[in-house]
Amino acid sequence: MPRPNKTVRRQKINAGLEWKKGNRQEAYKLWADADKARKEVQAKKQKSKKPAEPPAEEGAEAAAPEGEAAASEG
Repeated sequence: MPRPNKTVRRQKINAGLEWKKGNRQEAYKLWADADKARKEVQAKKQKSKKPAEPPAEEGAEAAAPEGEAAASEG
């Protein structure tokens, strides 16, 4: 099975070929399928790239006034 991005690219190319042939309805269908597959691939990537959330230490920073927090940061 080819990589998902290759599959999407081929679907878009095939949609373009159908468009040039004059098969507009088929081209719309192929383009919609490619768009759906692209969105699925991107969603899968976003899920896998989510960074681990650091431990919440905002309580100490939130208790300090803004001027003191800014001075301590740098």
